[in-house]
Amino acid sequence: MASILIIADDLSGAADCASAYAKAGRQTLVVIDRDAAGDTGGADVVALDADSRRMPASQAARLHSDLYARYAAPGQVLYKKIDSTLRGNFAAEIAAIAGAAGLAIVAPAFPPAGRVTRDGRQYLNGMPLEDSEVWRAEGIAGVAHIPTMLEQHGIRAGMLGVADVRSGPTALAGRIHSAAQEGLQALVCDVETDDDLQAIARASLQVTVPSFWVGSAGLAAHLAQAAGDAASPPAGISVNGAILTVVGSLSSVSRGQAERLQEATGMDSIDIPAGVLRQGRTDARWAGLQQTLDASLGQGHDLLLTIGMDDAVDMSEGLHLCQALAELVAPLAGMVGALVSTGGETARAMLCAMHYHGLRLVGEIEPGVPLSIAAGPRPLTVITKAGAFGNRDTLLNCHRMLLQARDAALIPTFHTKGS
Repeated sequence: MASILIIADDLSGAADCASAYAKAGRQTLVVIDRDAAGDTGGADVVALDADSRRMPASQAARLHSDLYARYAAPGQVLYKKIDSTLRGNFAAEIAAIAGAAGLAIVAPAFPPAGRVTRDGRQYLNGMPLEDSEVWRAEGIAGVAHIPTMLEQHGIRAGMLGVADVRSGPTALAGRIHSAAQEGLQALVCDVETDDDLQAIARASLQVTVPSFWVGSAGLAAHLAQAAGDAASPPAGISVNGAILTVVGSLSSVSRGQAERLQEATGMDSIDIPAGVLRQGRTDARWAGLQQTLDASLGQGHDLLLTIGMDDAVDMSEGLHLCQALAELVAPLAGMVGALVSTGGETARAMLCAMHYHGLRLVGEIEPGVPLSIAAGPRPLTVITKAGAFGNRDTLLNCHRMLLQARDAALIPTFHTKGS
């Protein structure tokens, strides 16, 4: 089996994408410290968190070029993980590595989460992506037409309609091969169902021209299956201490999941005012909040933390708020037995503040919600989730699984069906 390099622009995406291979029994490492020397600890699937989503496009492109040069190896498979709602600098990042890696086979759709591609245009729950809450909140302008977005960064892009995708593996592989021969640098695939992703995975594995994949976790799951990796039971994990759930995402989806978790469990819950996080240690309320956290975690109480929305919060300050929240919590890390984090920026900030440098993927709670053991001062069970992923019970399901682990020292069952 070929080794696999995944380059993602945020931590939850890196873990989500890599979990497909962890479920298939591959040794999988998510690298948080992108400046590490390249030691992968023997893992044959390495997912790099470039943490580039909020960088200027030119900086993100340079970083991707550097990471590819540093980690790529002969015979290795490359997967460029992008957000299924096309946030970040995905076009500039693809442009930075396409010359060295070959034709980009682009399929960011994730049908189980309502993300599909029609005529090269991305849709979310039947709505053009540019009209969605996600793009409005991020202040993204333009139309979510993927070939146009790629061409704006100098990439010669073609398209495969859904009829091409469903034409059979031999015909589809031929279309991909022809695109490379014609000098195209990217081929954008329409996807409306999970079967479409499966067809792309199976056909593209037959292609012999230099190429790499670009997509969300949906395509990665089918690639792992199509490559013949057989699902294996996930490793057991342990939870010794309080379960800390941190909702740093400003997504309404995550907010609803947090409300459901608190309502169902009655767990301790603290809403950290955004104003405190803006001011940091200089805010008069900082020390009192830290004492409240200390009292709750010190008694072994499970705890839910959210960023308060009482003040108007701009998406552009999300990273700063997450980093301040991590600074607030980090001194109490020794009391935490498991961490559940929504939003890639939140997860990265929390783990870095606690001095963790990587994640060993061991399973998946549900599609898009990977389970890991963090590498650092001591083993820490971690569940990460993209902000807008999951249903209303997702955080509650995560908490229930961790409760089983704490009671029995092992999680007995995980979701194993790729999607």
